[in-house]
Amino acid sequence: MPLIQASVSVPLSSVNDNLIAGSQFEFAPYNALVEFGINGDANGGDMRIDVYSGNDMLTEQMVPNIVNRSPIYPDEYLLQDVVGRGERIKIRARNTSAAAARVVFFGVRITPL
Repeated sequence: MPLIQASVSVPLSSVNDNLIAGSQFEFAPYNALVEFGINGDANGGDMRIDVYSGNDMLTEQMVPNIVNRSPIYPDEYLLQDVVGRGERIKIRARNTSAAAARVVFFGVRITPL
């Protein structure tokens, strides 16, 4: 079962179109259950998160948990969906702060079906 886990800094007043772009698992290698955990840094309230699983939009403009660490499974993996082989997994992050960069901590668990 693959796990993508990382933290990404998003510059002030900007958008990172896909936090997992370039990952080996950006496109599902097989039909799978995908689970998403997303947290923000201490000022994470400035972030807005959109999550996509293939053509499904799982959340729009979500404010992440403000805990300044990687998400804990299963408690903070709030989103899940079934993705088909070859479909794109995408997390878009927008920093609404005009003052500073913000960090997004995330995990994506991929379980083959």
